[in-house]
Amino acid sequence: MKMPKLNGTIDRRMLINYRVDPELVKGLLPPQLDPIVINGYASGGICLLRLKNIGMKYSPSVMRVTSENAAHRFLVKYKNADHENCCGVYIPRRDTDSMLNILVAGKIFSWPHYAARFDVEEGNGSYKVQMQSKDLNTRLHVQASLTDKFPGDSMFGSIDHASSAFQSCSVGISPSNTSSQFNVIKLKTETWSVRPLQVQKLQSSFFDDTSLFPRGSIHFDHALLMEGIAHEWS
Repeated sequence: MKMPKLNGTIDRRMLINYRVDPELVKGLLPPQLDPIVINGYASGGICLLRLKNIGMKYSPSVMRVTSENAAHRFLVKYKNADHENCCGVYIPRRDTDSMLNILVAGKIFSWPHYAARFDVEEGNGSYKVQMQSKDLNTRLHVQASLTDKFPGDSMFGSIDHASSAFQSCSVGISPSNTSSQFNVIKLKTETWSVRPLQVQKLQSSFFDDTSLFPRGSIHFDHALLMEGIAHEWS
């Protein structure tokens, strides 16, 4: 079943980004996808997303929800049905605190979301997000604060370079309940603005797993913040 258009506000979006060995990432992707390579590295990361007042387009406020969400993702390139070169993000797993997301997206639209508990503290330019999935497969702990400096050793040449790279990868590709099929969703924002974050603490059960990412194959690169962005999913 095709998902209807949804809209609302990206209340807070933290993009936690790693630089990764491209050959290693290639082995984690479906065969139809290839990692985007930037200055010799593939880009993997975590999106910590609070969506506010999300619902079907034109639906009243009583039919809208707010939720905390986490998505693991890689920047990828692929060819569409017309054999055109495209780019997007491959999202192998989505976690959420919304049972509506789990039931509606997962059961009706074949878009698996996993139940998770989020503990969030925000204020005075500081952000702390902890997440534990109820199946115990995924754990996250991110603590960061706003800064005016973008790291000079990033795989991206500047914050503008990083911003444009993520903006251009607006198509999300996710596994469905059918192993041979994928779900594709496109993000459209009314505005686009990011600010750099300085990360004080970062733990990820996925990216810290040395059986997937041997030591030396992955490094934290940088983090970005988006807030108050009106958007639409289709």
